[in-house]
Amino acid sequence: MPEISYVVKYNLNQTVEEAYKVLRANIQFCESSKKIRTLALTSYGPGEGKSTTSINLAISMAKAGMKVLYIDADIRKPMPFKYFMSSNLKGLTNYIQGQVKLEEVINETDIEGFSFITCGIKVNNPNELIATDKFKNFIQEEVAKLYDIVIIDTPPLGSVIDAAVIAAMVDGTIIVIEANSVKCQNAIRMKDQLVKANAKILGTVLNKIKKSDYKSYYGSYDYYNSNKKYVKKWSQVIKALKRGKYD
Repeated sequence: MPEISYVVKYNLNQTVEEAYKVLRANIQFCESSKKIRTLALTSYGPGEGKSTTSINLAISMAKAGMKVLYIDADIRKPMPFKYFMSSNLKGLTNYIQGQVKLEEVINETDIEGFSFITCGIKVNNPNELIATDKFKNFIQEEVAKLYDIVIIDTPPLGSVIDAAVIAAMVDGTIIVIEANSVKCQNAIRMKDQLVKANAKILGTVLNKIKKSDYKSYYGSYDYYNSNKKYVKKWSQVIKALKRGKYD
């Protein structure tokens, strides 16, 4: 494992920090007979905050005393590392193709318990690489045994099928949706695709809520009678995701 300890940019305000604590707790509540050790996050389209949510959730779990690994599995369009600038060019694709050892792609950080793997070099056949037994074994056997939880940042499902392939391999999947951005029909279509892949959907994260709306959302117990348009709209979406259809 590289000796370099990368500095992570993590400076959330109290409200956002609390939201991640709630998300972390809700994931733990989802655990039944099988402990959730591998978790995939996806969204319908780019720019909805999927990567930010993945990293902040991973860090939140590490701060709670867990040993956490974040993996950038968006091989088609790897995220720019605004949180941690890695000088290690070896990553996920390098390991799956047998070019390097596992310890060469795992990067330590200055946050105790939090490590990460970048996506690695760009490949011409990302879906074929993800669908290999090597990738499946990497997720289900190798890293799952080394960490309390592995959080995998996957490509948007509205563009490519990669996320559904990965979702079928992990213990749970979370859908990140940008408020007032994704059409309800598209959200349901995405959910149906994950169901077809036999993914275990744990829930949905409603992201990029306005600060004023967020305060209104949590400032009253009268959730369903709120006069906030987004609350009415997205309560329908979340319930529809559970039912499997949108009316």
